[in-house]
Amino acid sequence: MPSRFSLLGVTAIVVLLGACAHPAPPSARPNLPAGPAGDVLGRAIDAAGGWDRWQALKDVAFVTTLTILDPVRNIESESIGWYMAPLHQGLRARMDSIGMPEEVRFGIDGKDVWILRDGEQVSDPPRLELTRFSMATNLFWFSLPFLLAERPVTVTDLGERGGDDERRCHRVKFVFDQPDPILPGDWIVVCFDTETGLIERVYAQLRADFLRHELWVGKWLDYRDWNGLKKERRRQFFPADADGDIIGGVVADQLVEHVRFNTGFAPDFFARPKQVKVGEQARRRASATDG
Repeated sequence: MPSRFSLLGVTAIVVLLGACAHPAPPSARPNLPAGPAGDVLGRAIDAAGGWDRWQALKDVAFVTTLTILDPVRNIESESIGWYMAPLHQGLRARMDSIGMPEEVRFGIDGKDVWILRDGEQVSDPPRLELTRFSMATNLFWFSLPFLLAERPVTVTDLGERGGDDERRCHRVKFVFDQPDPILPGDWIVVCFDTETGLIERVYAQLRADFLRHELWVGKWLDYRDWNGLKKERRRQFFPADADGDIIGGVVADQLVEHVRFNTGFAPDFFARPKQVKVGEQARRRASATDG
């Protein structure tokens, strides 16, 4: 039986690139590169809801369901969480488990990251690093394509590609000008659908000890309109070769559902909670049982 909410599985593969750790104040205009690449990115922003709509959003919350598959496509783990984050405020986020007897909470506030299981701190370094990776990349993926017009990047137009088995798309490579420890990779190639303008797939080189492979392709699927923002409902990730072609079966499958905006979270909602001493929850449960 697969693990329902594995601390390792929830964060291991699907989220494959980091988000910015430093706040970028809202801008009246997107920072678009010159030439065809800027035209493509501008069209993608319009197709996804427009710059004004993105700038009007203060925070986001959604349910994420993550399935990790082994090399023979058996389910290694499946997890469901309620992910919440401010927008345009750097890297702050929280995710709470759904449907678990023991509540699990993940959080990140800049460089500070934590896990609480039923109120007790989890201090295992590999799990904390996976959590950092997961929390950052969920925010990064959701912020595309808008984030690419907010962060300092070097842009290269790679032209169109496509074939009988995939939609035709225009490829643009974005190299992040300011190294950020949250980012497990330095660049991302985004393929924008030539018909719709929306993201069709992404391709990136990633550096993380727990990843099975270095090069990855993510497919963006099942677009939905969430109150004026058009976003992918499903993401699938595959190992890739140096040309950006898929060379194996799906490794991770993520659903993003029940998206809500401008909930108005209190500022301290994303701060590290007051710690319950390790073992105290267990003593409380034992005391309640004895009573």
